[in-house]
Amino acid sequence: MDLQKWVGRYAAIIRLNDERTYSARIEAWDHDKERLLLGPKPVFIPLNEIVKIMPAEPGPFRRGTAAGLAARPHSVGYIMKENLQFDNAIQFRSPVMIWKGDRIVHYRTLLSGHDEREVTLRTGEKLSKHDHRFIVRVIRGN
Repeated sequence: MDLQKWVGRYAAIIRLNDERTYSARIEAWDHDKERLLLGPKPVFIPLNEIVKIMPAEPGPFRRGTAAGLAARPHSVGYIMKENLQFDNAIQFRSPVMIWKGDRIVHYRTLLSGHDEREVTLRTGEKLSKHDHRFIVRVIRGN
């Protein structure tokens, strides 16, 4: 992959474990330290955390929804019951609302793993699938 073609160009960068989308000019690739330098404010992003790089319009340094490129949750949600639904929510980093009875435990959280009985949240908290309802919102956007 020719990474040098991006130097000096404006790009939107999506990171692996970050909910923000960075939109800025690529200043340099630091292959020795395996990271990317964005400007004009010095922001370093490790190369192994970059999921996607897209061309962007020149403008002020913007992050997240201010960049206008972040995917947003759709208004339609559904109760997760199948393992594939949990796998997809983890892979696509979809926001999940968690209920216990008639009480909301988490309004918006991300899942990091699951097995037959438990779900592990991004914070490390483990919740039982039997005692909780997991409502996922579909992500629309990029």
